[in-house]
Amino acid sequence: MSHLNTLSAGYKGSSTKIRSSNTRPPIVSNKKVNADDLIEKIKIWHADGILDSIEINKIIQQLQTIV
Repeated sequence: MSHLNTLSAGYKGSSTKIRSSNTRPPIVSNKKVNADDLIEKIKIWHADGILDSIEINKIIQQLQTIV
């Protein structure tokens, strides 16, 4: 009778645990955001259809909670 080779037959290696980390390293940056550049990017995103009026209103609402 022939020996049936399977994926697990005779495998003597370590376990196949998936080792991952769901934590992100903190972003450390002393660079300030230029408000004028951000405004221009938002205008471009709106013109290109990347942001619609509803999304812009969400951004405005969040900014108002910060200030």
